[in-house]
Amino acid sequence: MCSSDLENTQSDYTWDKAFFEKKLTLFSNLQMGFIGAALMLMMMDLSKVYLLAPLVVGLILTSWYKHNLDSIKDEIKGCSLTFAPKSILVSFPELNKTTRITFRDIDEVEAHNENFVQVINLYLKNGEEKVQLKAMANGEQLIQQLKTAIAEVDVNTA
Repeated sequence: MCSSDLENTQSDYTWDKAFFEKKLTLFSNLQMGFIGAALMLMMMDLSKVYLLAPLVVGLILTSWYKHNLDSIKDEIKGCSLTFAPKSILVSFPELNKTTRITFRDIDEVEAHNENFVQVINLYLKNGEEKVQLKAMANGEQLIQQLKTAIAEVDVNTA
């Protein structure tokens, strides 16, 4: 790795607090909007099932998504990932759990979205459990840096 690559790489990643604040505010505003629209329809004597049903469905969905985000936020609050030369240190303060994973133990890195939240899965060799990193800031950069570090370890051990 050349010196310009070292300057461009980040060694610490944390959970994306701004993402949660933005989404939770959005879902709270949607909840209030659905309730306000339903009350407005009832005050105007337009409370028909076919008018109120979509508002109730919207309220239920936004409440579920908000609850889901709150539970994920409580689980990963303060989560951080720190790169070392041959490993990463994953810390979950809310769960009182800290794990050091060497790059040679990582079999695969995969990312997907789960209910509007990016989840990065680190599949470990020897059938160990996978490590899930949810809603990490700069997720794409983290994935690229992990894949590069794993590839470098594979080249050095071969």
